[in-house]
Amino acid sequence: MENTPMNQADQKNRNSKALLYTIIGVLLALNAGLFYMWQKGGKEKETVEKKLVTTTDNLKEKTAALEEADYLLEKFRRDSAALVNNNKELNTDLIKKKNEISALVAKLKNNKNSSDKEIAELQAKIQELNEQLEELQKENKELKEVNTQLKNEKETAEAENKQLSVEKKKYKSIAQRLQANGVKVEVLKKRWITGKEATTTKAKDVEAFRTTFALGENKVAEPGEKTIYVKITGPEGTTLANPGNEGGTFNFEDKQSKFTYKFTVEFDQESKPVPATKWRPARDLKKGKYSIELYCDGFKIGTQSVELK
Repeated sequence: MENTPMNQADQKNRNSKALLYTIIGVLLALNAGLFYMWQKGGKEKETVEKKLVTTTDNLKEKTAALEEADYLLEKFRRDSAALVNNNKELNTDLIKKKNEISALVAKLKNNKNSSDKEIAELQAKIQELNEQLEELQKENKELKEVNTQLKNEKETAEAENKQLSVEKKKYKSIAQRLQANGVKVEVLKKRWITGKEATTTKAKDVEAFRTTFALGENKVAEPGEKTIYVKITGPEGTTLANPGNEGGTFNFEDKQSKFTYKFTVEFDQESKPVPATKWRPARDLKKGKYSIELYCDGFKIGTQSVELK
């Protein structure tokens, strides 16, 4: 059968529809592929972003943990040194935890990609060490308070011992003080006709002062040679002394005091009279009261006075 013009037109129409359907199918398949690739790319981007956030958070936690660990290790060193200074033995468990943290810190610093487990382990040990360090600080404070109290008690005891030593020395010194008994002072003048000495109460006639006394018994005082200082004070309150090397000063109550003359005597702890001593003034004396005082070893041991007209 021959093709008619109508048949040819139908065939052409069918071919056009087939081509159109083919193109539509290709376009749909292409769009589906593009949609799939878009979805896959978004998921990959989201995964990368999540991974990046996780890595950043991990790094922050790691840095914070390392900084806290470094601080705690320095705190341990300081507090443990103070504890040792207070003679306190360090806890072995405390030392163990400190060493574990030191090892973890070194490991994390050398490993850039640290796991969450390693960081969590470090944080847990930091918490344990921190709690024990707080106890350590409390012990340090208590020990410091005890040491301060002991130091104060020691200083108080030393001060008391020093005071007792001073008082003991003072009492012993007082016990060793000699005593001049029966002090007698005579004012002498010379009788020019006979040359004999006689007593007087007139200032213009005075040739000498004669002093006699006896040292009392004292079994505490050290025996041996004793220096006796005689201090004669005139009416004007000044110590009499002749020009030259006769007078001088001696120590009395932590001060230097003038004396008129001095002499030595042998002391044997027994009561015995001291030979009479004389002092002759080089100038005329004034009327008034004269005081004669005796000193030995820094103590006043006797006194007497006379009135001259």
